[in-house]
Amino acid sequence: MEERTAVLVVGGSLVGLSAAVFLARQGVPCVVVERHTGTSIHPRARGITARSMELFRQAGLEDAVRAHGQDDIGVFVRARALADDDHKAVVMPQTRTPDQVSPTTLYACDQDRLEPLLLKRARELGADVRFGTELVDFAQSSDGVTAEIRDRDSGAQRTVRADYLIAADGGRSAVRERLGITRSGPGSLQHQVSILFRADLSPALRGRELFACFLETMSGVLVRRDSGVWQMGVPFKPDQGESAEDFTEEHSREVVRTGTGIPDLEVTIDSVMSWEIAALVADRFRDGRIFLAGDSAHVSSPRGGLGGNGGIQDAHNLAWKIAAVLAGHGDERLLDTYETERRPIAFLNMEYALGRMHGEPWTQDYNTVSLGYRYHSPGFVEEEPGDEERVEDPTAPSGRPGTRAAHLPLPAGAGSSTLDLFGREFVLLTGEAGAEWQAEAERAAAARGVPLTVHRVAAGDYPADGAAAMERWRTVYGVTDQGAVLVRPDGYIVWRAPRHDRDAVREFGAALDAGCGRTREPVSEPG
Repeated sequence: MEERTAVLVVGGSLVGLSAAVFLARQGVPCVVVERHTGTSIHPRARGITARSMELFRQAGLEDAVRAHGQDDIGVFVRARALADDDHKAVVMPQTRTPDQVSPTTLYACDQDRLEPLLLKRARELGADVRFGTELVDFAQSSDGVTAEIRDRDSGAQRTVRADYLIAADGGRSAVRERLGITRSGPGSLQHQVSILFRADLSPALRGRELFACFLETMSGVLVRRDSGVWQMGVPFKPDQGESAEDFTEEHSREVVRTGTGIPDLEVTIDSVMSWEIAALVADRFRDGRIFLAGDSAHVSSPRGGLGGNGGIQDAHNLAWKIAAVLAGHGDERLLDTYETERRPIAFLNMEYALGRMHGEPWTQDYNTVSLGYRYHSPGFVEEEPGDEERVEDPTAPSGRPGTRAAHLPLPAGAGSSTLDLFGREFVLLTGEAGAEWQAEAERAAAARGVPLTVHRVAAGDYPADGAAAMERWRTVYGVTDQGAVLVRPDGYIVWRAPRHDRDAVREFGAALDAGCGRTREPVSEPG
């Protein structure tokens, strides 16, 4: 039996479920297949960066995430064992996002809590998510991907025909291996087991509050996950004959007792998971109609938490582009910009994480790396040839093409942020000359079949302090009160015009073409 869908997502964990949410929100039919029987039972990733929270906010998930997590990751310390009297404070990067930068901030929500939220939202939006189902085979042609999937319980096999396939099947991606896509980077760094357990550690804590304790004697880390629930990460060395199989339930208990410093601790082991810490980036993120996202495209040290967040942002970058191409206003070349934009960010995140892992001084502020990354691709109208800066301080946004559109508070009743305007279609933000821009911009968009919303930022809409609102508009977008800024559905600036004039109006059409991956050619516009 053959089924038909627009996108087949292989892998239904953090990134695959995020892709399902973002695709479904764009109205793109998708089927997600995950070989496991349900969402993650292990906490795994925890910190959701401000940028990822902005994307979840667009998808209607921010409140749910807040309800299942906390807005402060907590205190980090270092000690020989948790019970030691001497806890040395570990200074961590400032991760809280200033209010003027974003309407949200980094949030702590364990992956085993986050994935069910993503699953629920994906299904609410119409995504078809199937657990206990594995990819058996696939082949692609010029017009689609044909995949064989199998129900692991019944053995029943089905054929799925899709326009595109997203491989979100992890660091050992079978799809990537089948495609012969190689990876570059330092390679394997360490092997670890993660032990999830329940125990009363109050005798070791003695009233001390902390989130994590780096354990010096065993080069491990102990992390608080919930009331009475903890996670211990411990390295092992395969080159010395050690393996994950050594961590039986009894051995895991002894490891926990050593790390906590309580020899007779009563411990219940919930699960033990092994994993490899590596630093590798795929040499290609696209092969025809197949795309790599998340760990299948890039893996790195967990320091900084940019790996899983990078995967969420991969999925968001790709989803709107696939939607635009399927809708007809995006050219197939738009999909090439996924790799062009996201691969350099994978290297940026990897370099930051490796620096943190090796204890190197931070060369970049955490918010600059996690929120201020820039894109360079033909999808933007370049202002300064040769400008290849990868990041921008989000507390001092420039408004340059390729940067994230800055947060501006909206007037009462219109939402809380300009970021809430983005997500589904292109948006033209204008200053006081909104009426002049609107008619001409909508005419150009209609001629190209591109959905467009025009939003005016005007002093009169801010009765409390219109002058301050316009000053911020000029500062963060680098335009005058008569200017305009074209923003993609993912919230990145394509083009800007300092003021409204005939040249700027003509440039707008070419900018819209660039944002849709089209060759910038004259288009006959009505009127």
